[in-house]
Amino acid sequence: MKHIFTTILLLVVVFSFGQSRKELANSKLYYRTTYFDNKNEFIGLQTRTDLQDTIIDKIKYRKFQTEDFKDYSDKKETKTFYESFSKDIYCLLDKNKNIIHKINYKNNKEQTGTIFGKETQISLEFLDTRSSYPRDSLIPSNKTPRKYYHKENTEIYLVIIPDIQTIAVSSNGEFYTKQLMGNNYNDITKGLQNSYTASTKFDIEKGDEIQLFYRRKWYNDTTNMAEYEDKQFKNIKYVSDTIVNEKSTLKLEVEGYNYLSGSYEKPEELLISITDSGYYVGNQLFVPFKDYKTELKLIETKNEKSLFLQGVTYDTINGYSYQKIVQANNDPYRYYILPFFPMPFMEFGNVQGVITYSKIKGIEKGKKQERTYITNKNNIRDISSKSKNEIEVIVYFIEKADVEIYIQDPDNERIVATSETKAKKGLNSFIIYSDDFKKDKTYEVQVNYKNNNISGSFSNSVKTKYGQ
Repeated sequence: MKHIFTTILLLVVVFSFGQSRKELANSKLYYRTTYFDNKNEFIGLQTRTDLQDTIIDKIKYRKFQTEDFKDYSDKKETKTFYESFSKDIYCLLDKNKNIIHKINYKNNKEQTGTIFGKETQISLEFLDTRSSYPRDSLIPSNKTPRKYYHKENTEIYLVIIPDIQTIAVSSNGEFYTKQLMGNNYNDITKGLQNSYTASTKFDIEKGDEIQLFYRRKWYNDTTNMAEYEDKQFKNIKYVSDTIVNEKSTLKLEVEGYNYLSGSYEKPEELLISITDSGYYVGNQLFVPFKDYKTELKLIETKNEKSLFLQGVTYDTINGYSYQKIVQANNDPYRYYILPFFPMPFMEFGNVQGVITYSKIKGIEKGKKQERTYITNKNNIRDISSKSKNEIEVIVYFIEKADVEIYIQDPDNERIVATSETKAKKGLNSFIIYSDDFKKDKTYEVQVNYKNNNISGSFSNSVKTKYGQ
């Protein structure tokens, strides 16, 4: 098991990055895994339900229950425990109030304590979950995860995160239990606690739309307050109906804007094929029409066991509340389905997707985020197909520059058009000519610039409306 411990902690970082420090412990979902023949294997899932506080030997404990299972809708094993983080001592008692764990989790040195019912000498390791190096530069803080392990058997341990008072990982030497951390697991927990349900049988009319807004979210190390950076938005509108391969199909129009690059994404068509049982987004993703609820289970195949976790919750952004279906597998992505509009989406890392605006059956809710214009750095404002042999590239420069523009066919990496020109400070429009442009084809556009011994480049793409 020691070979996989670093991987376990990396998963903690992946799913927890960008969360409120207090929110890290909100998830009540855990998985259990063992390690045989150099391979991880899921053996079960666990939920935790906090009950009430109680006083034992003049110390306040939180009474809680765990349920262990392979499928939450099936048989579950229930156990009762008492937990305390009082006076820097972590203590876990069983239902008969016998000690399971007892450790001073603020102690930075070797100590005598109890892990899994055995009193022994306990050693400590600070776990560096930073992405930066060198590792020996770590200055442990109250936020640094601490691995307390049997001095005689390093496979028996607890990982405690002091500032949020949670046991992130525990191992009894045979299997380990890990708390799942992240917004999606908090959402699934909320759906489980409130028994939320939702149907994907949406009802929209032409002109209805949503705005999917992505932002980066993190918490200041000093204040622990949330900080955000606008990343991009996608406006998705239902414009018309058609028939494709004898299937009823919705035509959606998708346009967007990237706040980081300043690039505007021109409207593109997205087809949603409707069947009696659900809908297809493009040619791949299928979303069934059904009533969704909490599902927590192991899925067994011939080669492996994997997780499938699902819940229904509500999200509120600037006073606008909406329902969403949350799904998670044992991968670093977070998946979402909207009950009211056929546009599933996903998140990764510290990028968060929210619905800032909707217009359903003509009723508007929320507020659209708008495009801004970057003026403190060079950026591509727009690229468009003007005629069968012209592409326009609009670029903003903060000072004069020598410019080279290349347009390339990504299928064969052939350069189909080039231009060498000069740019003024401010907004510049460049027309690139070629007789090789083909209609409805996407080309890569590369802009290189140089001024005052400083050079740089940026790239984007364009889809031609005209051509051969």
